[in-house]
Amino acid sequence: MKLNLRFLYLLPLLAVLFTDQGLNEFAFGNEDVRPTEQLYFYGLAGLGLLAALAYRRHMQPLVRTWFWLTVACIGLLGMESYSGWGVWMKYPHVFSKLSMLLPLFGLYAYYRSHPGPSLRQLVVVLFPGLLISLAVYHPEALSLGSFLDTERGFSVMTTYLLLPVALLCLNWYLTRGELISGMAFLFAMALIVFLQHRTVWVCTSLALAINIGLLAWRVPQARQLARRLTMLGAAALLLVVGSGLAVVLDNPDVVNKFVNNLEDIQHPTTQGTGTFRVHQYEAYMPFVYERPVAGWRFEGFELPVQLYGEDGDSAWKNYTGHHFHSFYLDRLFYGGGLGLGLVVLVPLLALLRILFRTSPLTPDLAALVSYSCTFFVFGLSYDWPSYAYGMLGLVLAAISFQMAPATAPASGRSRGASQRPRPTIGESVLAGQGLA
Repeated sequence: MKLNLRFLYLLPLLAVLFTDQGLNEFAFGNEDVRPTEQLYFYGLAGLGLLAALAYRRHMQPLVRTWFWLTVACIGLLGMESYSGWGVWMKYPHVFSKLSMLLPLFGLYAYYRSHPGPSLRQLVVVLFPGLLISLAVYHPEALSLGSFLDTERGFSVMTTYLLLPVALLCLNWYLTRGELISGMAFLFAMALIVFLQHRTVWVCTSLALAINIGLLAWRVPQARQLARRLTMLGAAALLLVVGSGLAVVLDNPDVVNKFVNNLEDIQHPTTQGTGTFRVHQYEAYMPFVYERPVAGWRFEGFELPVQLYGEDGDSAWKNYTGHHFHSFYLDRLFYGGGLGLGLVVLVPLLALLRILFRTSPLTPDLAALVSYSCTFFVFGLSYDWPSYAYGMLGLVLAAISFQMAPATAPASGRSRGASQRPRPTIGESVLAGQGLA
């Protein structure tokens, strides 16, 4: 009997996803201050650096250059810290703006040189883990009263982690007709709606639109797309009626809650938390304009908090960092245009290239690409979650196999024998041996 050890290839990705509080509450608890969690982050950054160095030869030239630029910038930050404050790492919060990329490089290099993870195993671990965490640590959130009072239970970062689960299950249903996957998609979507994070609603809508477009034009297995979408919609309607949810949804309070949430989305600068973000932009953009190239770095950390509440007190304590509700404002303030470009330029180019090619995609890669595209929308309202960098590492590795041209046959005796075309994503490390 042969022991299947493919699940071991999933462990590096799970280690990065474990940075989400919805999963790591089992280990670190649900208190506001969790020092062990910070040690875990530092450990992941170190392991990511070691993995990137160990498998650097498997990196594509562009990513390898990106990696060395990031390492060099971290080194320059250390020299600046020592020059101005006498210690090599004065404010880890500032270093984290770049060190968060190290797990990305580690996973990218690892999955370029090893079989990719089984995304089916990922969903089997991730989805039940999140559900158990919600039931154990936040059972009070699973009620109509909590929905009406906007007591969500899960943070926006954890809710956002349900989106790749939903997309993968949807694609497995639409391409293979797996009923269980279809039901899992509907359940994940119901949770996303119930938890009421409006930013995740917007990202979900965008991801579904991109995903359906990719399935229709780029995924050969989605031949019965329209019929299966119709069947899925009918199943959702039957579940709503048969489970009694129709009565709940007809409740005037529930209807008003949805209406208010949709109005907040339609008026992002004048309603809901959007007003807070506008005030934060107004308070900090003058500092961004003052140092647009390389940002404020350590001096920015020491800058007094510029945002004040209605009572006149600062929104946070000084010398704790500036807690931006925008990935872009955060990176522009601390690192300027160079800092923002260092993080987003390569992933953005890779995603644009894969989106505008006409070559076929696997259902798994279509789901991952659709999810990754929403990072740039999510960043308007929140900083990217730590696990997003791990997901990007996996996606960039998968895209690199998809974009790689086939190897031309060699002359002489090796032709047709030892020289074979470069495997595509549907056959390679990240599909036939992992992503499938």
